[in-house]
Amino acid sequence: MTGGEAAFEYLRRRILSGEIPARAVIREQSLAEELGLSRTPVREALRRLHEAGLVEFTPHRGATVVSCTKEQVRDTYVLRGDLESRAAGLAAARIDDVTLARLADLIVAMDDFVLSTDDEGVARLGELNAEFHHVVIAASGDQKLVRLINSVGRVPMMAEVFRRDGGHFRAISNHHHRDLLAALRTHDALWAEATMRAHILGARNAILGWDGAEPGPGDGAGFEADAGRGAGFDTD
Repeated sequence: MTGGEAAFEYLRRRILSGEIPARAVIREQSLAEELGLSRTPVREALRRLHEAGLVEFTPHRGATVVSCTKEQVRDTYVLRGDLESRAAGLAAARIDDVTLARLADLIVAMDDFVLSTDDEGVARLGELNAEFHHVVIAASGDQKLVRLINSVGRVPMMAEVFRRDGGHFRAISNHHHRDLLAALRTHDALWAEATMRAHILGARNAILGWDGAEPGPGDGAGFEADAGRGAGFDTD
């Protein structure tokens, strides 16, 4: 992995987890010093984040983490529902026992964090959830579809819903995972597609039904006050 790729993955993960909040400013030079890189790979990472729709560039200010409107959230999740349901349908026809076992392990692992209230537990749940979706998408065997799904912008507010909605939404989400696993085990493509679509759109509704769907300045679960200091991040 090159320095640019490492910086991209580092920033992408922290933006999507909510650690770097909406409207946070990412300082190129400070981040390069923090990561022990030159400014060139950091600039490459920021360009890729811009292409992914996670940051925007402002003259004389630098890269700023985007703040999604409700309409953008809705459009993103509808597109994800279309693409990931297709991937799940293809996966149902091709998935093997080893991959099914991995998905089952991930579901059990997520159960341990469904009721977590600390940031570390919620972050770990987010990582496991992302891996679950990655495994299903990869099992589709359609590399063009995989790239297309990966190019779709993600919605950082999901991490805040995980934190603020308590265990209720998280428990429902993992129940959907179990339903999807059942569909994949029977190799029923239509069931898998319908289950994945319902799962994705349920996440959309959770965000759109939350008052923080359009986070204001400084909304970031305390990130900007502590974790951002010295790491190249500022907030309005």
